[in-house]
Amino acid sequence: MESDTIKNKFINLYHNESDSVFRFCLLRTSDAEVAVDIMQDTFMRFWNALSRGGKEIRNERAFLFSIARNGIIDWYRKKKPVSLESLAEEAETDAEAFMDTAQKEDIEMEHEAKLLMEKIRELEPLYQQAVYLRFVEDFRPKEIAEILGETTNAVSVRIHRGVRQLRKLAGYDEK
Repeated sequence: MESDTIKNKFINLYHNESDSVFRFCLLRTSDAEVAVDIMQDTFMRFWNALSRGGKEIRNERAFLFSIARNGIIDWYRKKKPVSLESLAEEAETDAEAFMDTAQKEDIEMEHEAKLLMEKIRELEPLYQQAVYLRFVEDFRPKEIAEILGETTNAVSVRIHRGVRQLRKLAGYDEK
């Protein structure tokens, strides 16, 4: 692929997806600085894969989120244990950062979105990523399957069970 074409493709993807990748990283790490670092590393790795050529990237967005997911996993492996006090401080900072990104919506929508994100964080990790990618980032189950390295059927089941668990957490039990 031509150098200018690669550069333009990368710039367009960064422009269109950087906020989504940041939110994905922030959801998993609850630390804005770490989320920015992982996002930057994600785009650097994506750039290296693009410029290196080799295997064709069929779904760039899914590939990008796969890189981000792996970066988050690496971060958790390196992360040292933290105290409960620092976790409480991080939760307050995270809530403030979330409100900053949602200022485009009215106050009521901000509050509902914040509550929904908190409930998504309470989901079992198995369901959390699938529900987040499906309903917050608007990925199709097939794309989520590529990101998570699972079958489309397994992802669909995770989404369904995650939504059911989310309803229970939110107090909307299915009966």
